Amino acid sequence: MDKFLENIPDKREYKETTSLKFKKDIIECFSEIGKDYTALELGTNHGHTTRILSFVFNKVITMDWREDPNLKMARELNKDRDNITYIQKDLYKENWNIDSFDVAFIDANHTYEGVKSDLENCLKYGNDEMYFIFDDYGHPMSKGPNQVVNEYLNSLDGFERVTYIGEPEGTKLWENSGRDHALETWEGIICKYTKPQNFWS
Repeated sequence: MDKFLENIPDKREYKETTSLKFKKDIIECFSEIGKDYTALELGTNHGHTTRILSFVFNKVITMDWREDPNLKMARELNKDRDNITYIQKDLYKENWNIDSFDVAFIDANHTYEGVKSDLENCLKYGNDEMYFIFDDYGHPMSKGPNQVVNEYLNSLDGFERVTYIGEPEGTKLWENSGRDHALETWEGIICKYTKPQNFWS
């Protein structure tokens, strides 16, 4: 695990990434089953979490709206990894047109509308049984992930919580950025969706 995390910053160092605890939890949660899965990452940024996903899953598809600097930096960071496909796309204006996948890591637009759109598209393009990883579930300012996840946990048949991941409630991750905010609940959450089968299926 330490090898996977070598030279990867914590969220306290670079606020746009996930915490090292978050990344370690992903590794542990999928260590046994990830080798057979394709993961879709929405929101590449500089490719830190992309790199972790590439060690855990068989294949990674990562999408971001900016080639420069985001995808360009992610390609450079991960130039030694051969199982990552990079796609420059505006997730909210363009058709996704991607192959099926088993795991979706949602970390793009953190508004309610953005997260809901991402989740709905993942349900459309993903497999009938799949996992969802949500970043910033407990973010005190960007509440979209929390609102959407809780809404779907309460309303969508087959959508359920697997576990919380990352730093716990009350952790301050932005002090180096001059912000005194603390997580209102866990940093992230993993959910699983199993498409309900009709009785004639």
